[in-house]
Amino acid sequence: MVSVGDKFPAGAEFVYVPYTPESADIKACGIPIGLNFDKEFAGKTVVIVSIPGSFTPTCTVNHIPPYIANLPTLKAKGVDALVVLSANDPFVQSAFGKANGAADESVYFVCDPAASVSKSLGEGFTVDMPPAFGTRTARYALVVKDGVVTYVAAEASPKDLVGSSYEAVEAAL
Repeated sequence: MVSVGDKFPAGAEFVYVPYTPESADIKACGIPIGLNFDKEFAGKTVVIVSIPGSFTPTCTVNHIPPYIANLPTLKAKGVDALVVLSANDPFVQSAFGKANGAADESVYFVCDPAASVSKSLGEGFTVDMPPAFGTRTARYALVVKDGVVTYVAAEASPKDLVGSSYEAVEAAL
């Protein structure tokens, strides 16, 4: 399992639809592109918040809104980027970001196809759901500074919101 002091998995690849003012409407579809974590975030401090599913009760109501609302505080504490991660497809993640009012280019709503990066983090970073949903990213949070994990918290249950909460992550910065 990934721990504080470990390197974030080298070559981690995600997929996302970049935010642009032209595609700000929730019905607008952008074009998904790849995001190489090493290249995009070299030398930066990144908060990664993983959710089991976009538009699900805990994720939509309690988990992600405080991160978006408090983005200025995160930036003041040295955070360069906020990455909201899910196994959902990039179009769903993009719509989820728009529904949450994420209109800042430092916020990335990315998908972890087949939860492969999350699986590489170790046990507790993915969750097996009923067949209609498959394997999902678990609810967790990481802070990664220049490729090194400085904070990690994986929730025991997809409904839990303790170590991955905004308040816990903000306190750790």
